[in-house]
Formats: sequence, C-alpha cells, structure tokens
Amino acid sequence: MMIKQLFVVLALLLPLMACAAEQPRETFSLVPLQVGDTRIQVQLADTAQKRAQGLMFQQSADPGMLLLYREPTAISLWMANTAMALDVAYIGADWTIAELITLEPFDTTPVPSQQPVIAALEMPRGWFAKHGVAVGQKVALLPGTTR
Repeated sequence: MMIKQLFVVLALLLPLMACAAEQPRETFSLVPLQVGDTRIQVQLADTAQKRAQGLMFQQSADPGMLLLYREPTAISLWMANTAMALDVAYIGADWTIAELITLEPFDTTPVPSQQPVIAALEMPRGWFAKHGVAVGQKVALLPGTTR
C-alpha cells in the first residue's frame, strides 16, 4: 500500500518538477560602460525578464550588471537567490549616480530608489570605493552599444 502511495505522489510531482526545470534562464550580453574615470564591460539587463532575473543564481557578481529601463522609474532591489554581497548605484535620468546602496546576500528586504532612475548598476561589494566612484559622478553607455 505504501509503495502505491509513493508512486501516486511521484506521478503528481514529476510534471511540476519538469515545469520548473524547463524555465530557461536569461542570457546577458556585455556592454561597455564608463563609470567615473573607469571603463568596464557589464552584463545588460534591458528587458523585464532580464531585470527580474538579474544576478540571481550566478556564482559571481563579476563583471557586474546594468539594469536599464526605457524611462525613469521608481524601483526597488532585493537579493532573493543572490549569494554575493553587492554595491549598487542608482542612476538618475541625467545619467549621474543618484545614490549608492549595499545589499546583503539572500536579503529579500526591498531597497527602493529615492527617486525615479533610468538604471541601476550592480557591482561586487567594494567596487565603487575601490575605483573612487561616488554620488554625482557620470555613467555612460559607450559607442557601439546596442539597446
């Protein structure tokens, strides 16, 4: 009797497990970015699906990720399924850094931007300080960037 119940449970769970396995993860292209005096390449998340996935499930925050919006938007970020500590620059409509925040691994507490932003740049913890990047500095997508 117990084996029959086990088979029934497995028969019910297998389709659910197959659906979860079929969810493809987004792939991200790299784009050149100027942040203050530093040129880097970062992953570009320029669709709702890519922004929703962000750095979740990735093993490293390198090379960073730019969450780009079509127009300035009030956003909140959190760290569901994200195992690394991040520093984030919220970027205003004029492409200057409006604020810098820190996010802790797996913390699901939303951290809202204080104003509508055109983008958020997620980098490994300490990256902005290491490169002397501060609030008020310019960020630019470099020529050759496709959006």
